[in-house]
Amino acid sequence: MKLIRWAAVAAILVVAGACSGAIEPTATARFGNIVLSVSGSSTEVVRGSPLTFHVSLVNEGNQPATLHFGDSCQIVPTIRNASGELVLPPGGAWGCLTVITQLTLLPGQPVVREFVWTGSTDFQSEMPLRPLPPGKYFFTAKVPSGEGTLSVTTEVTLK
Repeated sequence: MKLIRWAAVAAILVVAGACSGAIEPTATARFGNIVLSVSGSSTEVVRGSPLTFHVSLVNEGNQPATLHFGDSCQIVPTIRNASGELVLPPGGAWGCLTVITQLTLLPGQPVVREFVWTGSTDFQSEMPLRPLPPGKYFFTAKVPSGEGTLSVTTEVTLK
């Protein structure tokens, strides 16, 4: 009996330890049963070190839900500086294909995207990146579907 009790305690500690490193959503938006959330691996980034933005789109209903889009961009990330100027994507817009797309969300099964930022003018890339000056920045994830637009923003400080 004691062995079972110790095994249960050990299992609880393992689960608690695994969850302690989890990233909690810092911003959420809801449209019906669809929830968009964003969180960062940190609230600060030292230029050149990676910071991961975790974006999750989930259907909290009990039936599949389909979102329709006017182009190939379904989850659109951007970063603005404290003045509100768009610093990412480079050139001010993503190159989305002009095709109608759709995304079916099954109940409780999130669609997850991660974007790694190092304090430069693009997400993690192999091309030379222009570093940005220290300060406050705002990461936004937007889902511009025909059914409704969801948008969430979280703040990050670049050092």
